[in-house]
Amino acid sequence: MSGLTKSELLRRLEVAGVRPSKALGQNFLIDANVAQRIAKLASGAGGRRYIEVGPGAGALTVALAPMAEAVLAIEADRYVIPILFDVLAQREISNVRVLHQDVMDFSWCNELDQGESYCLCANLPYNIAATLIVRILEEVPSIDRLVVMVQDEVGRRIASDPGTRQYSGVSAKVAYWATTKIAFSVSPSVFFPQPNVESVVIDVTRRAVAPISEATYGLFSDIVKAGFSRRRQMLRRSLAGIADIGILDSVGIEPSLRAERLSYLDFLKIAEALVESDRGRE
Repeated sequence: MSGLTKSELLRRLEVAGVRPSKALGQNFLIDANVAQRIAKLASGAGGRRYIEVGPGAGALTVALAPMAEAVLAIEADRYVIPILFDVLAQREISNVRVLHQDVMDFSWCNELDQGESYCLCANLPYNIAATLIVRILEEVPSIDRLVVMVQDEVGRRIASDPGTRQYSGVSAKVAYWATTKIAFSVSPSVFFPQPNVESVVIDVTRRAVAPISEATYGLFSDIVKAGFSRRRQMLRRSLAGIADIGILDSVGIEPSLRAERLSYLDFLKIAEALVESDRGRE
């Protein structure tokens, strides 16, 4: 099955009078070779179920479908959906279900089959990428892997280690749920229109078992948020009102450190110490 070429994609967009939407963060992938490379990375052993967010005119969809048992494509732009249907029909692709939906309002539990596992494979709109990745890890356990193309800065922040310039609260939250690696970089030239930034494909694999309970995760999130909301302050200041110096000392974390120096495991230690402290007062 042939990939969706740059000339074909641009012609279809022109005929349909469709222009990429800045509000939707649209930069259409127009390079069939890059689409194939992403699909092969996501496919692994093949024959599994995939979710694609923002399929646009279908460059990645066409590459992914032959490797999949089924693909659920979620597209917010009603103007581009007829192009996608036409591309799928012309290639006789029948294992792709297309939903017109804003993924940020998507009801995952109602649309995904119970007991199945999914891989999310997508060229994510830049304006929702980090938020969506964290939300899926927090709320959609049936998605056990994400192979996604994102803005270079976002991808490196998600995959960064403690102590690096890019490390953030998003890094710590994603690390709680999953392991992440940067698979490869992507040039702006493979998109229409060309963005002003580089992109990367990241491979996010969910941990088999979450480190702590759902209740403690909420506290973990609060600690991470507090630490990074005042990231230039020492922990004794940024976590004031949540964890005092005694709690930090009890888990061997120096109160003079800043949040950017702590791994997700360090934040977990603080959360667990607070839970144990509350139990001791009961």
